[in-house]
Amino acid sequence: MHARQSDQTVHEHLSCEFLLTSYCNMSCDYCIATDIPGSAMSIEIGRKAIDMFVYLAKGGKSMEITFTGGEPLTEFLVLKGLTGYASERNRDAGMRVQFILKTNGTILNEAIIDFMLENAMRVVISVDGTTDVHDRHRKTVRGDGTHNIVYNNLLALLENKIPCVASVTVHPDSSGSVLDSVRFLHGLGVEQIDIGPVYGIVPWTELDCRKLAQSLMDVAGYMREVYKSGKRLDVGPLYRESEHVGGILSDRWGCHAASTNLAFLPNGQVAGCSALAMLISQFPELSLGDIFDGLDQVAINHMVQLAQAPVEDRPSCKGCGVAINCTGGCLAINYSTSGSALTPPGVYCQTISAIPEAWCRAWADQGEHRC
Repeated sequence: MHARQSDQTVHEHLSCEFLLTSYCNMSCDYCIATDIPGSAMSIEIGRKAIDMFVYLAKGGKSMEITFTGGEPLTEFLVLKGLTGYASERNRDAGMRVQFILKTNGTILNEAIIDFMLENAMRVVISVDGTTDVHDRHRKTVRGDGTHNIVYNNLLALLENKIPCVASVTVHPDSSGSVLDSVRFLHGLGVEQIDIGPVYGIVPWTELDCRKLAQSLMDVAGYMREVYKSGKRLDVGPLYRESEHVGGILSDRWGCHAASTNLAFLPNGQVAGCSALAMLISQFPELSLGDIFDGLDQVAINHMVQLAQAPVEDRPSCKGCGVAINCTGGCLAINYSTSGSALTPPGVYCQTISAIPEAWCRAWADQGEHRC
C-alpha cells in the first residue's frame, strides 16, 4: 500500500492480513511456512498494525481483515482482542469491516463458533478432500492424519451456517482425482471451493500437469451438472467471474500486494501479502518495513512495480498465448519456485492455460459469452 495516499487516488476497498503466529499444530509436508520470523503476535503489536492500516486506509469505504498463520486459532485470545479492536477502529473511521479466518480446521469449540457468529466471520478451511487424499500430506506433528477431525469441524461450521470456503491444495499425487474431492466436499454442503496446486518445494512433471488440466475439465463438467439441477457450487479458479478468462488481465496483473493489501507478521514486519510474508526470511527484500519505524516507500514502490509489471517486463511471458489471462502469475509462487519475482513455474502456466477451456465447459451454455 502506498504510504499515506493523501495526494493519490484512495482505494475504496482495502484488505490486510495478520499472521497471528508462526506456530502450527500440524506438519503438512508441502508447507512453505516453516521460517516465518517471530513466534506469536502480541495484542500490542496487533493493535499497532491495525492503527497503521486504518491510517493508511483513510478515505476508504470498507476493509477486509484476514487472520492466518501458522494456525491462528492457537492464539484465540489474541484473535478475539484484535477483532474487537479492529471493529472499533473501523467504526470510528467510518469504514465497514469484514473478518476472514484461515484455519487448518483442527481446532473448534462452542466458544469459537459463538465468536465467529457474533462477528459474522467467514472461514477458509484447508481440507484436501477425501480421507485418503487429505491424510497423505496433512498430518499432525506426530504424523497422524487429520481428516476425521477436520471433517467433523467442517460439518459443525456448516450446521451453524458459518460461511465456509474449502481450500483444496492439489499435490501432484492427487492431480488426477480432484473431482473426487470436489464431489465429496460438495456432498457435505460446501458450496465454495478453491483449488490450487501445491508450489514451492514439490516438483511437478509434465504428466502431473496434464492430469491437473483434465481434472479442471472434469470439475467444470460437474459444476455444469450442479447448476442445471438448480443447486449452487462455485469452484475457483473456474468462478463465473474468473479473471483468467476473456483477456481481463491483458497487459497487467491482478496482484494487489502493497497496493490495496498488506500483511503483518508476528514480529511487526510488513509484507505485501501473507504468502510473501512467509518468504521474508529467504528474501529479505520482500519486507516493506515494520510497525515501529514505518513503511519503506522505496520498497513499496518496487513491490508495486513488480506486482503490476506489464507483459513486456516479464521475459517468460513474451510470446505466450495465455499471457492475456495471467501475465506472469503470483509473485509468491514465482519467488518460492524460481527465486525470481517475474519467472513463473511451469505448473502455474499450464494450469492457467487449461482454465479458459474448462471455464467454457462450465459456463458457455448458461448465458456467458466469453468463449
